[in-house]
Amino acid sequence: MSTSLWPVTALTMMCAWGCTSKSGTMMTKADAIEAALREVDGDVLGARFDAPDTQWDVFVRSGDQAYEVEVDAESGEIVAVEEEGLEEVQAELSGDLSHEGVDGDVDR
Repeated sequence: MSTSLWPVTALTMMCAWGCTSKSGTMMTKADAIEAALREVDGDVLGARFDAPDTQWDVFVRSGDQAYEVEVDAESGEIVAVEEEGLEEVQAELSGDLSHEGVDGDVDR
């Protein structure tokens, strides 16, 4: 693993159990999943911590549609709910796709 990627990877792994920030403790992955399922009823496909945005991205399948539910890691508020294709969800969860910094990215 590249040393330049280590801090982000380590933070992502540690945040599965809860993170701390300047304002206090951030929500756990389990809490983020619970919040996302209150917003979109379905089956969880996966979740990841988005360190640049300080949020959890929870991917949920409801019927034939997949959704990315973005949960603020500090407040627990739902930031956004986006419809996504299953292939895009799989790519995002595998790390093959990240839209951070792309024109039109609403998370910036």
